[in-house]
Amino acid sequence: MKAAFGRVWKLEQNGGSIIGGTINALKERSRNSSAVRDPRLPKTKGQTVGSFRKGLATLPNTISSRFSSQAYNDSCLPYDAMPLRAPFCFRIALSFYHIPDCFCKLGSKIKLSWKLSSISKSEDGWYTLTYETPEGLVSVLSRSIVMAVPSYVASCLLRPLSAAAADALSQFYYPPVAAVTISYPKEAIRDECLIDGEFKGFGQLHPRSQEVETLGTIYSSSLFPNRAPAERILLLNYIGGATNPGILSKTEGKLVEAVDRDLRKMLINPCAQEPLVLGVRVWPQAIPQFLVGHLDLLHDAKTGLKNDGLEGLFLGGNYVSGVALGRCVEGAYEVSDDVARFLAQYLYK
Repeated sequence: MKAAFGRVWKLEQNGGSIIGGTINALKERSRNSSAVRDPRLPKTKGQTVGSFRKGLATLPNTISSRFSSQAYNDSCLPYDAMPLRAPFCFRIALSFYHIPDCFCKLGSKIKLSWKLSSISKSEDGWYTLTYETPEGLVSVLSRSIVMAVPSYVASCLLRPLSAAAADALSQFYYPPVAAVTISYPKEAIRDECLIDGEFKGFGQLHPRSQEVETLGTIYSSSLFPNRAPAERILLLNYIGGATNPGILSKTEGKLVEAVDRDLRKMLINPCAQEPLVLGVRVWPQAIPQFLVGHLDLLHDAKTGLKNDGLEGLFLGGNYVSGVALGRCVEGAYEVSDDVARFLAQYLYK
């Protein structure tokens, strides 16, 4: 409960129950209501779902535009060009992910196609990170490291340094999930699924008792404007998960067939025309599952790092903070505070 629904758990701890905690949280918010809302944000009634007008790519594109292509970062230089040792090296193994082209503008702030192959630590407390890059092997020195990679990647990299931490990190489970984005004509929606003649709502989740493969469907064109032409609807569907790892053996066509078949059982008219397929993306290891014992495994991993003398090496990412985007951002701030406290001991040395 604490790992998967941290905020709900805190409400219960702070108020004796979820309702009591909610009342206390509202009282606390009213006492600290001096924060000024950014006037650029749209006005909403209560809590709502939001996105960028041009999609989520707006976020990385905007971050990219704020950095100069000539950005300079000493912590990313190889030995023969490093005038000073870097106090902190924030490294994500970018080669494990698809990185938008917009990040190329970040200059030396972010390194593309740098694959971290090994980490070692010297007796004087400096870490050496060795990367495979398009220009060959590059070594970087750093006082501190944040490993914001999936736990199974961190496990492989840390095994030579801490077997205990690596063993704990290898036990987090990431089931496979596929995202299937398809579009239908508006007239394909069943009449009983319309509200006042319109297709409205957030989406739907499918329990296994319904005997369908699709995990859930998001009504993208109903949630946000300009996601589809006026005469069509756009649906984002997820299929796979812990109970259906067999999706890895299916072709993209078979995944679309499965989703379309499920939708025709509850949302789409059985005689509707075939959907327009806009995208199919399969993640063999998708979102970490917060199973019973999750926090114990995380504690074991952190304890293993500490017992093996790996101070200054911090774990981050969605298996640490939570899978929601907001929690990942909050978790990043929390880790940065930990790094700042650690590096403070070196400020005047």
